[in-house]
Amino acid sequence: LQQALQNLIHNAVKYGAEKTGANWVGVFARSIAGRNGAAVEIRVEDHGPGIPPEEQSHIFDAFFRGAKAVRDQIHGTGLGLNLVKRIVEAHGGTVAVESAQGAGTSFIIKIPAVAQSAT
Repeated sequence: LQQALQNLIHNAVKYGAEKTGANWVGVFARSIAGRNGAAVEIRVEDHGPGIPPEEQSHIFDAFFRGAKAVRDQIHGTGLGLNLVKRIVEAHGGTVAVESAQGAGTSFIIKIPAVAQSAT
């Protein structure tokens, strides 16, 4: 999970800082009620340019690079978000994106919480 979070934070800094004055990255965590009990929700957010709607359904695909990243020759392989998805799913969780052009991006990880031991 550490690797997944590092990747999301790195992407928020890398892509979210493109907009003037948008050098802001937020990381939030909270306990939520999941489908199968308690879960942890972690959000990584930026105030950058956002992800075009037509690209959002592909961002977790291996080797997918957004048109702007390709056009602007931003370094990357297109594997980072695919690895995030695989890591989160290996922990029984889900990852989703909420983004609007010009209004930033939020990546939302939800993973099952482990019950505290009574010791």
